[in-house]
Amino acid sequence: MGYIFWIKRALKIFTSVLIILFIVELFKQHTIEDSIIFATTWSFLTTMVFISTRLYNSRKGIQCLLCKDTPSSKDKHD
Repeated sequence: MGYIFWIKRALKIFTSVLIILFIVELFKQHTIEDSIIFATTWSFLTTMVFISTRLYNSRKGIQCLLCKDTPSSKDKHD
């Protein structure tokens, strides 16, 4: 898994969390500016934690059963 894979994954996570948090903040009747700041900050933090955890697990060889994107050991050619 190269850099492009991780960049795409980070962008997917960031945008999905950003949209969800922004909508939730608007439902809570916060201002648009406050909603954008809140959603951006927490989306960034969430993305960093998720990607860091996935990188750590990937290096340890722990597969994500939910993601199913980690190549299995059968697919690796020595």
